[in-house]
Amino acid sequence: MTSFKSILAATDFSVDGNNAVRRAALLAHEHGARLRILHVLNAAGCKPLRDWFSPTLDFDLKAAQARDALRRMAVEISGAYDLIASVEVLVGEPFETLMQASEHVDLVVLGRRGHGRFKGLLVGRTVDRMLRIGRRPVLVVKTSVHGTYRRVLVPIDFTASSDAAIRVADRMRREEGMHVFHAINSRREAVLRDADVPEHVIRESRLMEEGAVNARMRRKVSRLGLDGASMNYALAYGHPVRSTLRHAHRLGADLIVTGKQGRSTLGNFLLGSVSSRVLSEASCDMLIVPRPLDSSPPQAAKTVAPRQSSERYIDNAALAQSAAAHAGALTHDHWIHNKARFVPRRSS
Repeated sequence: MTSFKSILAATDFSVDGNNAVRRAALLAHEHGARLRILHVLNAAGCKPLRDWFSPTLDFDLKAAQARDALRRMAVEISGAYDLIASVEVLVGEPFETLMQASEHVDLVVLGRRGHGRFKGLLVGRTVDRMLRIGRRPVLVVKTSVHGTYRRVLVPIDFTASSDAAIRVADRMRREEGMHVFHAINSRREAVLRDADVPEHVIRESRLMEEGAVNARMRRKVSRLGLDGASMNYALAYGHPVRSTLRHAHRLGADLIVTGKQGRSTLGNFLLGSVSSRVLSEASCDMLIVPRPLDSSPPQAAKTVAPRQSSERYIDNAALAQSAAAHAGALTHDHWIHNKARFVPRRSS
């Protein structure tokens, strides 16, 4: 297992921000990594006082308060996690400053929301912008720290992005290993039912599909050079968000690790609003891993679905006919009767 060598934790001294620092400290202890704790002082928040006092008074006061708070936090985690952390207060626009500070680290750790008296770093859309644009793995901490991550859930879609997520998740696993998961959002079963294919044929087709997906997950892990024997594999039918959340709840996962495709989405598996729903509805922490720079976006990650044509219907018909013929369940007359459902009529 490859370890993290450098970790950046940013806090605004809110509950979530401080939990992020403690989680980063525990990870730094486990990996033997360097830990840097950062607070960004937003210059825009000091304008009202500058209208009445000297231009530097408010900056100096807030910077001194922030440095004192960071030092106290560093002393606390030094005793709790047996490490020495560097602390720093920077002045600037929170997102841009955080982006620059994260350029040479292996992991960025943030709290989901910030509502502390030192406002600026995690208030608004800073976290969301880091998730969309950042080129480093970002761990979003939503819970208090009670120990190491025990159950790590990795939902995958077989893209380069999910490959990256598997690799990073392998660094995080400890006690019970890693749980690789795929949500099958297949039209196969609906097509077969619409064709009046017997129930036992549908069950056989479903078992074949599940077996193929399970084998594909294991091959994927093996090709990444990881120890697949110590991992767990699971799949489910349904929408990726609902399936992932249900499985995470059933598993008792304390961390979900996902990949993102480019600089604007969280990928084919977690596209647009789907990613926001998983992040907002999951009760555990979530680690977002960017797509490798040397891989091209997959063709599947499209935001606009292609218009349906007659070829789609022919494909559906062929799918149902193939499954039924494989099991010898339908007669020729039965198939001819049902085939009309999938072949569109030509316009006159």
